[in-house]
Amino acid sequence: MRRLILGTIIGSLTVAAAAATAIYYIQRPNVLRVAVPHDSDDQAIMTAAALGFAADREGIRFKLIAVDGLAESSRVLEEGRADLAIVRSDIAMPPSSQTVLIMRRNVAVLFAPAQSGLHAIDDLRGHKIGILQSGAAGKADNHFLLDTALIQYDVPPASVKRVSLSVGELARAIEHKEIDAVFAVGVPGSDGLTEAVGAVAAAGHGPPVFLPIAEAKAIAQRSPLFEEAAVMRGAFGGAQPKPSVEFDTLGVSTRLVARNSLSNETAGEVTRLMLASRPSIAARNPIANRIEAPPADKGAALPVHPGSLAFLDDEEQSFFEKYSDVFYIGAMCLSVLGTGLAAAAARLSRHNSADTDKILCRLIEITKAARTAEHVGLLDDYEEEADELLALALTPDAVHALSVNRMGALTLALNQVRHAIAERRQSLASPVRTHFAPRIVREEG
Repeated sequence: MRRLILGTIIGSLTVAAAAATAIYYIQRPNVLRVAVPHDSDDQAIMTAAALGFAADREGIRFKLIAVDGLAESSRVLEEGRADLAIVRSDIAMPPSSQTVLIMRRNVAVLFAPAQSGLHAIDDLRGHKIGILQSGAAGKADNHFLLDTALIQYDVPPASVKRVSLSVGELARAIEHKEIDAVFAVGVPGSDGLTEAVGAVAAAGHGPPVFLPIAEAKAIAQRSPLFEEAAVMRGAFGGAQPKPSVEFDTLGVSTRLVARNSLSNETAGEVTRLMLASRPSIAARNPIANRIEAPPADKGAALPVHPGSLAFLDDEEQSFFEKYSDVFYIGAMCLSVLGTGLAAAAARLSRHNSADTDKILCRLIEITKAARTAEHVGLLDDYEEEADELLALALTPDAVHALSVNRMGALTLALNQVRHAIAERRQSLASPVRTHFAPRIVREEG
């Protein structure tokens, strides 16, 4: 019985340790590696998110991996060195990834100085285009996007000379006729684009001319990497609204993507936390206001992670819903185990009870035999056997199995044995009286 109790205690401690270990692994923070272009708006956003998650002790933590540009970010994710990455839909979109969030939607803007004589994209043939580069864009390679727009209007990409420059170099390049037009990609109304438009307006002595990409919808239908976009009137400010009228153009999206192998629960939690922390991040980084949920379309050309879709569709499973089968099966197994232990304990108890019954029966037999023993040697044997039966009844396992009633019966039986042996010893030690025969006394006469 003691072994059974000891085994039960050890088993319970083992189960408790296993449960504690499982809880630890479930509740410990899940650290995700995030590839992000350094010195970019996205790095500032993800850094703020990482600090916020750590301060709030969230279950998701970010470890940022700073890379040289958007193409490098895609490569790091594809090679498995990151779990998440900031990418752009038109720059080396990793094939083994799925969208978790839309960080922002960018537009392609082609504009030229006033009085340049340029009014449409097909006028660019043989001209020089300054491609605006910005550290905040993560060293984006915008040549492919420009080529896509030129080809749509039958302008050979090779017929256009390209000059990469920064916002600070625009005014000088316009004044010295080093470029005839500017191609920039960014968020409408953002500081970078607004400053670039203002620089061209100042250098050209008048509001710049914006060249629309009116067939953006057709381009987007051919390739999921692009989307149709519009630049609203006055998007770039100014006393004279720039642009003066709304125009269509080509758009691309900057995305937070995850490896396909990332669990649905983790992807859904990342989506939830990023959307929930957007206001606090935007307080210091206004560009974070552009973060939005991806379209909840399971057939999207750029697929959305199933975990994000589950969160957006409110189809996430709770912990108990997810593991209900495990709990049910575990409860059944514990029930069967408990029943087995109870049966084993009952059987062992019956076995011990049967042993006690045999001891009681033998003590009764000794009591009867002792009363008719013919010599002291038999009494010594009976007394020795009674002592052995007492020792057997008082073993640790047997004592734990004894009930109060059985203990009382055993005590009574032992007392009777000792009493019977003592009486018989006394009887054998006393001399036997001779039979009294009366003698008749006669009178002498």
